[in-house]
Amino acid sequence: MAWRKFTLLASAVLPALVLLPARGQQQQELPTLEELLRQTPNEVTRDIEESTSSRFARSAAQAPSVTYVVTDVEIARLGMRNMADILRSMPGLYVADDGEFFYVGARGLGRPGDFNARLLFLVDGMRVNENIYDAGLLGPEFFVDIDLIDRVEYAPGPGSALYGNNAFFGVVNIITKGVDKLHGLQLRVNTDSQHKREARISVGHRAEQGWESWLALSGYEQTAIGMPFAVRPDLQQAVSDRSWDRGQRALGMFKYGDWTLRAGVSQREHGIPEYKGPDAPVAIVQDRRISNNGFAALEYQHRLGQDWQLYAAISSKHTDYRATYPFIDPDQRWNEYRSRSLGNWWNADLRLSTQRWRDHLLMAGFEYQYDRKQTIDYGLSDGTLFDYFYGVNRRHGLFVQDAWTLSDSQQLTLGLRHDEARAGGASTNPRLAWTWSGLADASLKLIYGSAFRAANLYEYHVNAPLEAPIPTPERIRTVELAWEQRLSPQLQYRASFYSSRMRDLISIDQQLAVFENSAAIRALGAELGLERRWSAGQQLQLGVSLQRIRDAAGVVPDNSPRVLVKSSYSQPLAGERLRWSLQLLSESRTSSRGLSLPGYAQLNTTLLWRPAEYEVALSAYNLGDVRHFARPLGLGFPLLQEGRSVRLSISRAFGL
Repeated sequence: MAWRKFTLLASAVLPALVLLPARGQQQQELPTLEELLRQTPNEVTRDIEESTSSRFARSAAQAPSVTYVVTDVEIARLGMRNMADILRSMPGLYVADDGEFFYVGARGLGRPGDFNARLLFLVDGMRVNENIYDAGLLGPEFFVDIDLIDRVEYAPGPGSALYGNNAFFGVVNIITKGVDKLHGLQLRVNTDSQHKREARISVGHRAEQGWESWLALSGYEQTAIGMPFAVRPDLQQAVSDRSWDRGQRALGMFKYGDWTLRAGVSQREHGIPEYKGPDAPVAIVQDRRISNNGFAALEYQHRLGQDWQLYAAISSKHTDYRATYPFIDPDQRWNEYRSRSLGNWWNADLRLSTQRWRDHLLMAGFEYQYDRKQTIDYGLSDGTLFDYFYGVNRRHGLFVQDAWTLSDSQQLTLGLRHDEARAGGASTNPRLAWTWSGLADASLKLIYGSAFRAANLYEYHVNAPLEAPIPTPERIRTVELAWEQRLSPQLQYRASFYSSRMRDLISIDQQLAVFENSAAIRALGAELGLERRWSAGQQLQLGVSLQRIRDAAGVVPDNSPRVLVKSSYSQPLAGERLRWSLQLLSESRTSSRGLSLPGYAQLNTTLLWRPAEYEVALSAYNLGDVRHFARPLGLGFPLLQEGRSVRLSISRAFGL
């Protein structure tokens, strides 16, 4: 309740603060530091830094994998609202929404009912997939508010040689902002045509004593959420009253010397209407979904002499997901079915790297995860228990990597990791990446790697009561060839081609209702990109993903589009203080359990105004109100995805 009061108070106070006179208005003809940081380079760059593909910072052009990066500048210009919007903009990824969860498909595979377990999600390098479904939580329950993201790095392809379990199709690393971008007091409010209101407040400080920290609080509330299916006119009001969403988040960082402490919590409560039928005493009842998540992580980085670097981290996390479904029992009394998934776990990470030997950057690491609590239970709100399932798991991985400079134009990255788990067995995964840069402003990469994903507690709990065999870990091997070249200071292109072979994919058998390993699947694909910039500040990005995936019988899996097209164009209207951007997202036809779902193309546009300490963004999503459908669970009716909506966002910064 206190959080909700904070949200409502911020919603009332922030618009008044925005109207206050900005400091330094008499010097508006001179650009501020913030405005200088927002300046758009008029030349394309191949030297953007990334750290996900090799676990240390290096140029994306030299990285041992293809790496895509979305920065905070792009997030603001395109009006991105959440992690789903960011991932939609990246090559090879596509997102579906069932109103409760964002489902991400990668490189043509979006298995029905998969909770993003085949992508590994990191926050500042820390694993955040939870330990019940291995789910990557990307909706309002995600820890990081969109305004706190500095950049998102996506390294596609098998990543188990560095990261172990879940890095099946790639690794997504969300890197938060530092005090340099979160200094002082910052306030923001958002409202949109879908009855959603958001508020955020953050404060950051760097002390002369050498420490720095920031803290951010945010809250949101949405009422009268539109349904993804048709509703009878006489039930529309009852459905609207019972369709709502609200939640809060807190995230903070404290750094002193070699030590960094991060912690965050998120809470979400989602109301969903349920139709009981024409003969029920109450036709529409109120279902609820409640999600609570949290983490605390302590990190230590220290240079040991001139050539050695030590990294150590320990983190503790929890997830608690509850769902309630009211009903009237045979005695005509109200009761509730309930389900709960509860997980507590901690991770330890130790890495040592050295450049002691010429032309080699060696890294060795050890990771450990202890799932000290994993439970799934079903019952009634009066305490009656129908089913209870628990697990206790331990897993560890040991890896080594050598980034070897063969010559001025050639680099070879060799990696190997061995993982063992109490539940899931053992797996060994290699990686080899050769990079050639013999031509100026160009690079060629040849990459080979493998990855695995073990069955999670949810898949265990479905099979165990039926005495069905527990699926063995699924595996993937991928070969990829990538070429990137800058043709001029303002024009560059990239092209990557990959071939993947997957075996033993864990899938639900629709007749037996158990999880089992499926036959081999082969995937071929290409990801093509073009970037063009102009001296006046315009910027164009175009990406096309071509994906062909077949099982052993030649059948295309469900939720597998052949073509993805993603493009954005940004145009300054009054320098960097006023900028207009347009985004195109397109997906080809897919199928789901025998149903054909048409493809679509939608436009999003944002007008971003940044006078002095203010930032005002007006965005329109799905500008043409294109109707498109998804069936992420493979069950029920196809669900209508988001239609046209308009969003206004206002923020104000105060230096301290």
